[in-house]
Amino acid sequence: MSANSKSDHPQLNFKGQKPQTKPATKKQRADSNNSNNTSMEELMNIHTQLEVMTEGISNLREDLKSMLKTGEIEELITSTVTSIIGKLEETMVKRIDTEVKNVTNTFKEQIAGLEFKNEQLKQKIDELKCSSTKAIRDLQTQVDKNYDTSRDALKLANYNEQYSRKNNVTIMNVQKPPQESESCLIQTISNILKTSADIELKAEDIVAIHRIPTNKGNIRPILLKLRNNNAKSSIMRKRTPMKAKGFKLVDDVTKRNQGLISRLLLHPDIKSACFFNGSVFGQTNSEERIKFDIFDNVDNAISDYRNRNRKPKARASD
Repeated sequence: MSANSKSDHPQLNFKGQKPQTKPATKKQRADSNNSNNTSMEELMNIHTQLEVMTEGISNLREDLKSMLKTGEIEELITSTVTSIIGKLEETMVKRIDTEVKNVTNTFKEQIAGLEFKNEQLKQKIDELKCSSTKAIRDLQTQVDKNYDTSRDALKLANYNEQYSRKNNVTIMNVQKPPQESESCLIQTISNILKTSADIELKAEDIVAIHRIPTNKGNIRPILLKLRNNNAKSSIMRKRTPMKAKGFKLVDDVTKRNQGLISRLLLHPDIKSACFFNGSVFGQTNSEERIKFDIFDNVDNAISDYRNRNRKPKARASD
């Protein structure tokens, strides 16, 4: 709506009652000329008022034309609201950006601190890993060394134990009387050796004699410790006639050597195993007589023996 239009035209108020006109006063006719003059004046007044009303209506019509239409009002409201919302959005976006930047900067600082601590921890872990790896390597070396030392010690202990038994003979299947003393046991063994193998066992050749434990229900064997190997050999040479009489003569073998013999007998490539002159031997299915130790791997020992005894191939003639 134009402001100039409002200022150029007088505002008309059509509310209320119609503008009053002066009522015609009835006068006495003085004469005909006065009456005519009065009528003309009234007509002129009415004409003037009609012109004023016509002009006011024209101005009102122009004012109404210049007033905003409904579409324009809606457009104005829409543009105003859109502008307000845009400003609000811009303000909110700026505020959100500021808050996001502040939070992001805080997170960046925290992340940087965590990364620094993480690097320190990684460095410390690497140092611990290096030191622990070295310590583990040293410990493993020491364990391997101790293992080898303990194996050598056990081998030596087994050898010494077996050596101390080199003059011992175990006699099996000798019945035990209800009351048995050492002298009675010596007399019993002397009689058995004399009658079964024609062996004269001298009292001075006997160092010790006693029964040893065995499995429940079996006859406890007799362990005979002799003064020297000659006395033992004279008895061990009579194993066959003693066996014919129901007695069995065996060497006094350590538990580790007994376990080795049992392990050899379970191997598919070993046909037989025995103890001879302080050592354990196994005979393969190929009739190979191989000496074994308590910690030997049977397969490796057989392979090593065959490699050592393999005949070199003859060179082809040129």
